[in-house]
Amino acid sequence: MVNGLLVGTGWYGLRRRRVLDAVVLFAVRRDWPDWHTHEFVSPRLTEQAAEAAAAADFAYWRRSPLRPRVSVVRLSANDFRIHRRRRDCRAPDCPVESSARAAAGALR
Repeated sequence: MVNGLLVGTGWYGLRRRRVLDAVVLFAVRRDWPDWHTHEFVSPRLTEQAAEAAAAADFAYWRRSPLRPRVSVVRLSANDFRIHRRRRDCRAPDCPVESSARAAAGALR
């Protein structure tokens, strides 16, 4: 059995990579306003790739009647692996966007 988390996209010539649990990742965090829950999606190895994934995620949800707040957070591959199966998470100890990025108006 191969250990690790697959990171990246598998389309248009981009390859997915398997990373160890200790690797630092950047992921998109969706905060849902009505239920006050959040989820992590689109793990990426670089912050720039995560920003692009967040912009695409925001564009996808833009016309929806329920729009999540989208931000990019830094977390370990192990934390992402544990959290990705947790739906409707309300835990206060989950990673959040840094205050410096939020003040700079990172993403919606």
